[in-house]
Amino acid sequence: MSEARGSAIATDRLFHYFFRPEELAKALDDILANGLLPLSARPDSERWKLIQQYRPGFYELLYEQFARPVIDKPYSNSGVFLTPIDFRRLAGLSADADRMATLPRLAVPLSAIDPATAAVGYVDLDDQPHPYPLSEDSLKQLAVEWPAERVTSLYGRDRSKMFYHVPQVAVYQEGGVRVKAEWLEQPQS
Repeated sequence: MSEARGSAIATDRLFHYFFRPEELAKALDDILANGLLPLSARPDSERWKLIQQYRPGFYELLYEQFARPVIDKPYSNSGVFLTPIDFRRLAGLSADADRMATLPRLAVPLSAIDPATAAVGYVDLDDQPHPYPLSEDSLKQLAVEWPAERVTSLYGRDRSKMFYHVPQVAVYQEGGVRVKAEWLEQPQS
């Protein structure tokens, strides 16, 4: 691995954290069968309906901020969101980092993502988006810019959008992100 010293950003993989570990088996079976899918791929789901009701246009806005400047194609779906943040490196620095470090996660190799359909970026505290093409070089740059202290001070700053002010990856590839069982990482005890 080639991460910057003291950085919380991985440069060769992206993470999907399971916020409800008690539902891991069911969720994992679905993900292994279908991949990580955009929420819009399941328009009948309660979560999608709630977001559409209370925040219509939210995913289109995220696309315009993060992906359109990089991908330059029309909006097609709500995207799959992953993070390059390795919260296990941040354990002990904040309550949020401690909680995230205890969650099971998928460690998706960067090579599993079509870079032509993805972007990495964040929104600064002045609400200015900072989008970049998804590449190892972009992640290396972010690894330098995002030491552990910066991540822990900004992650969860807006409780309704936990990853908004820290680096995240939006993937818009057709069919979502295919996943392999060996990418599952259980928390270390």
